[in-house]
Amino acid sequence: MNRDSRALQALRATLLVTASVAASSGAAGADTPPFTPVAVTDGVYVIYGPLGLPDEHNRGFRNNVVLVDTADGAVVFDPGGSAWAGERVAAEVNAAMGKPVVAVFDSHAHGDHWLGNEGIRRVYPDVEIYAHPAMKARVEGADGARWLEQIERLTNGTADGRTVVAPTRTVVDGDEVVIGDTTFRIHHPGRAHTDNDIMIEVVERHVVFTGDVVRNGLLGLMEADSSFAGNVAAIDRLLAMDVAHYIPGHGPIGGRRALVAYRTYLDTLLGTVRKLYDAGLADYEMKPAVSDAVSSFRSWEGFAVRLGAHVSRAYLEVEAEQF
Repeated sequence: MNRDSRALQALRATLLVTASVAASSGAAGADTPPFTPVAVTDGVYVIYGPLGLPDEHNRGFRNNVVLVDTADGAVVFDPGGSAWAGERVAAEVNAAMGKPVVAVFDSHAHGDHWLGNEGIRRVYPDVEIYAHPAMKARVEGADGARWLEQIERLTNGTADGRTVVAPTRTVVDGDEVVIGDTTFRIHHPGRAHTDNDIMIEVVERHVVFTGDVVRNGLLGLMEADSSFAGNVAAIDRLLAMDVAHYIPGHGPIGGRRALVAYRTYLDTLLGTVRKLYDAGLADYEMKPAVSDAVSSFRSWEGFAVRLGAHVSRAYLEVEAEQF
């Protein structure tokens, strides 16, 4: 049995014990999501978050958390959407790997990906947290407090968040951060899912974490700093990379097919809105036709909730193209 098999086996055993203790104490409840790591390749694991909205049962945990085993310690991408999730990730990785968490990377400023920083810092107060400069600025500004309040409210306080923990270091497109024997290459595609996305390539392992530039089985936020066209271009950039494994921000790994599927959704929606805009329709008149155009995605979590907002956001993007 190699090192990674032993580490994974130990991590699974630790998680089972922790889940049992949490359930018996009533702190997390028996229906909290399992923290089960899945091996992606040598020394890289993903803990899949559930696809539902934050609530008192998932305690704010709903994103994919990536763990990378390096010679200097564990590196975590997107440590979860709550302090509770981040603290659990930190403690369990330390127990299973026998190594500390030495660095965290936050993919973007939506709180379901970075609020776990607080939990990591409770276990490792000096850990460095890397993110794009615009993400750091947003978290240090009004967005950080807004996300903390929102997740605490949605989870009835079970997220256990007490303070905003912002990134400590910034990285931009093309930067490389070397930790132990592992190189983390940063890809910032410009305005895509947000204007502050970073996609993190684990160079020696031929892995890239896409953050929410790619989702699989879940539709989510596209806000004022989002761009449908930019997101499509970012996925094209991913498809051109020489990597073996893509890990999305939400949902299962699906290889290049998962990237192509989400690209198809974004491109089809934007193209349909553009055509209907040219025909003189208002955004509120477009939803039925757009829904038909992207009907193959109706089984995705969030389709009914998010489609209208996506149409409105794409409409504004198309309108801006006229000026």
